[in-house]
Amino acid sequence: MDANTHTQNIPLGARIKQKFLESSMSIQEFADKILCHRTTVYDIFKRKSFNTEQLSRISKALDYDFVNEIRDEHNTETQTPQKIFLAVEIDKETFQKLDLPDTIIQLVKITH
Repeated sequence: MDANTHTQNIPLGARIKQKFLESSMSIQEFADKILCHRTTVYDIFKRKSFNTEQLSRISKALDYDFVNEIRDEHNTETQTPQKIFLAVEIDKETFQKLDLPDTIIQLVKITH
């Protein structure tokens, strides 16, 4: 399991709290760095979403890039699976033995 899979299920405020607890800052120091009141910090730890400006200040204060973490998570969630085109040459007898749906058989007949 990669780091993104692990963190996707944890609300952003809780992840910020984890990083804060790993730092040596006091609540007041953290509040000063992100330009808010210390009581707001406790609210931040409970929130699920943030505006970009506030998240940038939090990232800088904790020396951790939450903005890119979220962007990476979003990209992972929205990526569609890669598709592979496979061409296989088989003889007519082998093709007829394959248990293919009639629609595929008809398409092959039309294009052949």
